[in-house]
Amino acid sequence: MSHAYLFSGPEGIGKKMFAYDIFRLVNQREPESDPDFKLLTPRLEEEETKIYIEDIRKLKSCLSLKPYAGPYKFVVINDADRLVPEAANAFLKMLEEPSLFTVIILISSKPKLILPTVLSRCEKVQFLPLNERGIDKATAKAVDEFMNVARQGITERMQYAEKLFAGKGYQGLVIGLIHTLRARENPNHKVLKNLLKLNSLLSQPQFNHRLALENFLINL
Repeated sequence: MSHAYLFSGPEGIGKKMFAYDIFRLVNQREPESDPDFKLLTPRLEEEETKIYIEDIRKLKSCLSLKPYAGPYKFVVINDADRLVPEAANAFLKMLEEPSLFTVIILISSKPKLILPTVLSRCEKVQFLPLNERGIDKATAKAVDEFMNVARQGITERMQYAEKLFAGKGYQGLVIGLIHTLRARENPNHKVLKNLLKLNSLLSQPQFNHRLALENFLINL
């Protein structure tokens, strides 16, 4: 993984939730109360609307320690555009000397307010508005077909994996499945976690995509 990401997009679209999902996928644990997970956000309960240099100093002290259980320590900075200039400059020094075992995720609906030098050190992930990320009719049809195949036996699933691989549109289907499951009131978190892992593998050409599809379908 990269050491720093920027998740940007409209308010309430699921940026923080996705950061939590990544922690679950990578560390195989729940982030709540985990010593390897740190959420930094304006202290609204104290009527504060900014993130101050004192907050960054505490964060630096936390990150000076090795992961408790690992493999990574995660830091999620919500509303990163609320870093005051002194805090942003102190945070920049942390980005310039990244730890091998730390993943930092900045979350913002106003990325233009973040220090440009901070932005330049982050991998950027843009979350689209709801009306732009809906799946098209072809993908919706493919999602329905997948749901039917998922209830069938191993032989049918392997035949379906072969069909998906031959059709070359399998990554679009996986993304459509992720959107479909996350839109449900009570999504199957195990399947969703495996879909996120599958999507990560399919994004990397060095992996055997056919084998990844087969393993996913076998373990449904």
